[in-house]
Amino acid sequence: MPNSNLQEQLGLLHQLQQIELTIMSLQQQRQAVPLKVAKLGEEIQVHQGALDAKKEALAEAERELRSKNAELTDHQEQRLKYETQLREVKTNKEYQALDNEIGFLQKKEAEVEDAILGIMLDIDRFQEELRQEQVSFDAEKEKAGNRKTTYEQEGKDLDAQVVEQQDERKRFSPDIDKNLMSSYQAWGRRNKSAFVSIVKNNACGGCRIAIPPQTLKEARKFEKVVQCSSCKRILYPLPEEEEFDQANE
Repeated sequence: MPNSNLQEQLGLLHQLQQIELTIMSLQQQRQAVPLKVAKLGEEIQVHQGALDAKKEALAEAERELRSKNAELTDHQEQRLKYETQLREVKTNKEYQALDNEIGFLQKKEAEVEDAILGIMLDIDRFQEELRQEQVSFDAEKEKAGNRKTTYEQEGKDLDAQVVEQQDERKRFSPDIDKNLMSSYQAWGRRNKSAFVSIVKNNACGGCRIAIPPQTLKEARKFEKVVQCSSCKRILYPLPEEEEFDQANE
């Protein structure tokens, strides 16, 4: 006849273990929430970088346009100066020299005007690209903000679940034998894994090693704590109907 008290104690210990495993899982999920929020920030930084690059390309083109306009103004002023001087020269040699300079400046003006036209086309293109990038950035920023709100709520929900499970743990702990509890806690400190192992298909649920028939028979008696010879976990055979359900899960 099984020792109902030991069987009950192992049942309580197993339930406590499941609660603590649940708490551990919830805490791991909770720890991941700030990482997910941080990743959102990194993603926004990537989009911000693309936006800044478009702004810089536009700003550089505008600086180049100002430079070319200043260069064109210099050429025009110099040409006008030479044209004024041309009307006052006395010799053909002086006239020819100034006329050559004027022709050279006219050629440079045409080249600069062509460059200015190209830059203005670039500016139009950069402005459109910047507009599109800004629209994309705003959409991604709004999406990230919504996801951040979701993650923050997820964190609050996980915190509430942890508290709920911790309260449940407190309800179980006082009813468990002190010696069993001490062994359970010592195992947890050393191994960070489950201490009570459900017997499944005549094997240890922890290490999956087959349990010798005599060991399994002793475990089913619940006359004493029986450990798996391989992993040293406490073996906990479920009632036959429960074991059948577990085996078919």
